[in-house]
Amino acid sequence: MKRLGLVLLFLLTSNIYSEIINGHTLPPEPDPKINNSTLLGIDSNNNGVRDDVERWIYKTYKDEHPIHIDIAMQATRAYKKVLETPERAKEIRSTVNSPIHCNWYYKEYAEFFNEPLLMKKDINPSIFNIYFDTKERKDIYWQYDSLLSGDSYALPKIRTLKTYCDFNTSKYDRE
Repeated sequence: MKRLGLVLLFLLTSNIYSEIINGHTLPPEPDPKINNSTLLGIDSNNNGVRDDVERWIYKTYKDEHPIHIDIAMQATRAYKKVLETPERAKEIRSTVNSPIHCNWYYKEYAEFFNEPLLMKKDINPSIFNIYFDTKERKDIYWQYDSLLSGDSYALPKIRTLKTYCDFNTSKYDRE
């Protein structure tokens, strides 16, 4: 019995104890000082999303349609590319914009293709501010953004917007 108590005490006081939201085990809350000491922060479960941001996404959108989480996670994986290689702005622009196109489809256009509108609001403004939350991260984003200026870019055709989602969208068809 004493051993069980020690195990429980360890789990409650250590960083390996995590919350579960909608069946997803959240990574532990990272120490902000350590997390913000590098551009990429802490990604303890190696899913391409910073732990603090992943926790924010799941907590913020837990009561919304699950597609909000899928699109927000896609956006943060794309933003990671901005922090890793801002100098490749023109090469990664499509990846960075893909979650926005996916969001548009499910917020504005799905009904034209006999599919439900699953989004009530845009993911991007909120997730952008959460992801680029330090001066250093914002500075890298502005470097990326300035490398795109001066060119013109076409928007994708409405019928192709769904193809920009990087997750299995069929689970949401005909909801």
